[in-house]
Amino acid sequence: MPPCAQEEFTGVKKDHKKPLITLEQLHEHTKPDDLWIAIEGKVYDLSKWAISHPGGEHLLLNMAGQDASGVYRAFHTAHGSGFKADKLLKYLPHVADLICPPESALQKDFRKLRQQVDRDGLYNTSVPYYAVLFSWLALLFGTAVYLTVNATDATSTAVSMSVLALFFQQAAFVGHDSAHNGITHHRNTDIMIGMVVGPLLTGISTAWWKRSHNAHHVVTNSVSHDPDIQHVPFFAITTDLFKKGGFWSYYHRRFFHFDAAAKFLLSYQHILYYPVMSFARWNLYVQSWLLLLDFKTKTDFRMFEIGCLLTFWVGLSHVVSFLPTWQLRVMWLVGSHMLAGILHVQITISHFSMPTYTGPTFPGVAHGEEFLRQQLFTAMDIDSGPRNNWFYGGLQWQVVHHIFPRVPRHNLPEVKRRLQKMCKEHGLVYKSVGWLEGNREIVNTLYKAALVARTQKVVSFKDSLIYAGLNAEG
Repeated sequence: MPPCAQEEFTGVKKDHKKPLITLEQLHEHTKPDDLWIAIEGKVYDLSKWAISHPGGEHLLLNMAGQDASGVYRAFHTAHGSGFKADKLLKYLPHVADLICPPESALQKDFRKLRQQVDRDGLYNTSVPYYAVLFSWLALLFGTAVYLTVNATDATSTAVSMSVLALFFQQAAFVGHDSAHNGITHHRNTDIMIGMVVGPLLTGISTAWWKRSHNAHHVVTNSVSHDPDIQHVPFFAITTDLFKKGGFWSYYHRRFFHFDAAAKFLLSYQHILYYPVMSFARWNLYVQSWLLLLDFKTKTDFRMFEIGCLLTFWVGLSHVVSFLPTWQLRVMWLVGSHMLAGILHVQITISHFSMPTYTGPTFPGVAHGEEFLRQQLFTAMDIDSGPRNNWFYGGLQWQVVHHIFPRVPRHNLPEVKRRLQKMCKEHGLVYKSVGWLEGNREIVNTLYKAALVARTQKVVSFKDSLIYAGLNAEG
C-alpha cells in the first residue's frame, strides 16, 4: 500500500527517505514523551512541542498515535490559523511517512466539498449580520439592567430576570462563535470578543469554555475522552460510563467511580435532568474559577480574564442591590439562572441521545473517513426556520458545525445543504429532529441507562481512589 500523503492537493512534498510506518506502528507512540501524530501522510514527533500548542497540549494528547488529518483540516483553515499551522509543520520533527490505502470515493468527495466551501466564500463573515447581533445583545443588556434597577415588586422583578436570562443565552451563542474563531477569524480579536460576552458580561471563562469545548469537538461522544458527556454522578448517557465500576477520563485525568451516591442519582437521572439543567450555570461559574486559579494549566490572558470575572461579580452585586428586599434579590438571582438553564438543554440536546464509543478516534471505519463519520454518528441537528433560528443561536446546526467548525453561523445552512447532498450520495445519515423529539430522545436515553444503573453493583468506599489517597503509604 502507498503512503497516504496526497501531494497533488496538500502541496506537501513527501520525503521518501523517511521510514514508512503502518497505522498500527503509529498507535505505539501515545505517551507525552513519545507523542507522534500523522497529518496527511507525514508523521510528526510532537513530544517536545505539544506544550506550546495554542489550543492546549491536551488536544494533541487526545490524538497521540493517531492520524489527525481530518480534525487538523477542520480547525486549521485558510481563514484562520491554517497558513501559520502549515508553515509551522515544516519546522517540526518529521520522523516518518504513514502507509495507508488510496483515498476512498467518500474521502475524495469530502475533500472537494471542503474546497468548494472555501472557494465559494462560505468562511467569509457578514459584518451586517454581526452588527445586528451585537446591537441585539446591547439592547438586551441595557433593558435587563434598566428593568432591574427600577423593579419594585415580584412582577417587575420577574420581567427583569427573564430579560437577563435571555441575554445570558444569546450572549453565549456569540461567545461560542468567537471561541471557534468564527467571527473575525483572527484568534486574538475573537478571544477579546469572547472576553466581553463571556467573563465580563456573563461570568463564564472563555479559556475554560475553549479548553473543554475544543476537546469535545476532537473526540465527540468518546466515553473516555469527551468531557461534555462525562457528568457522573449526575448523568450517564451510556452504561459504559458505569458498568465496570466507573471510567477513566483522559480529559480530567482521574477515575469516576460508580459509588452509592452515583447509583442513586443515576437511577433517577431522567427525572433530575431538567432540575439539574436549571442550576447548571452555577457549576460553570465554579469551573471558570477553578481553571483560572490553576496556574499549572496554560491559558491565554489569564490575569485579564480574572479581572473580567471580578468586574462581572462586582457589577452583578451592584445591580442586584437596587432591588428593595432580600426576597426579590434571591428571586432575581435564582430565577434568572433557572430560566437561562434552557441554554444547557440546547447544548446537550444534539449529543446526549446519540451513540458513543471508547477511545480517541472513531472505530470500525475506513482509514481517512474517521473524522467525518464520527461527527455524523455522534451529533444531530434540531429542525428550525427563519422564525426561530435566533432562539437556537446556531446550535441547531450541530452536525455541519462539527464538520466545519470555523464557518460563520449565518453560512451554516448553505454548507449543511451541500453536506446533506454528499451524505445522500454516499448513503450516510444526516440526522435532524424537532425540538420536542430531541428532548424526548434525551429523556429516553437517560431512562434506559437509569434502569441499568439500578441493577449494578457499586464500588465500595475502600476500593475508591479517595480511600486509597487517604491511606497512602510511603
